[in-house]
Amino acid sequence: MGTSHTEGPAVSADAAPIHRYYSGRTWIEGAAEEQLDRVSDMAGVSHVAAFPDLHPGKYGPVGCAILADRIYPQLIGNDIGCGMSLYALDLPARKLRLERAARKLRALEGAWNGAAGERLAAPGLARDLHSHALGTIGGGNHFCELQVADAVSKSSLPAGLNLKQGDLVLLVHSGSRSLGMAVFGSVLDGFAGLDPEGLQGRAYLEAHGNAVRWASLNRLLIAERAAEGLRADLRLICVAPHNLI
Repeated sequence: MGTSHTEGPAVSADAAPIHRYYSGRTWIEGAAEEQLDRVSDMAGVSHVAAFPDLHPGKYGPVGCAILADRIYPQLIGNDIGCGMSLYALDLPARKLRLERAARKLRALEGAWNGAAGERLAAPGLARDLHSHALGTIGGGNHFCELQVADAVSKSSLPAGLNLKQGDLVLLVHSGSRSLGMAVFGSVLDGFAGLDPEGLQGRAYLEAHGNAVRWASLNRLLIAERAAEGLRADLRLICVAPHNLI
């Protein structure tokens, strides 16, 4: 099935080029293609790259990368720093008891009652920075799940990590929760673009950086909560944030 496309608004002759990293056989919603065209026509945008997971967002397409000389907060949205973190567990899949594991992982639906202030201070964040939401997954398509390593490429693993086929790994997908919402809500008048060297642009970039660090810490705490419930130790394999400047 190919790309679904409907006629959208005309794009100006000086719109930025769109580099599409998918074929005509990839199913892409027409609304996402229209949003892509609109983004390419925004002031200061010089290049746009669209990927096979392209789909419509509230203010712009999701699943793309945009090069511009100004900041468009709406293209990041409220879940600043959202991404995935993958961890190795020292627990072979053959030793996993699914019912018990499911029961333990359900605890992640509740609030975390750890020492939030200390954990926030470690990466240089304020000790009370949205501490009530720290260590929680959130809604939407966010998750924490157990996976089994089907194949392992030793050359891509961190030094000293002995991950084998059949070992369990933990994948966490979450973001900056209420902090990202607060940051985005503070710049709702910036949809025309912010000068990164201007007062508002610098303030946004600072808050954005804090949200990215907060989101990374949040995924780590979710993983720690899960590992504790499974009575396993964990080691980071990789972090892949996918919603940031």
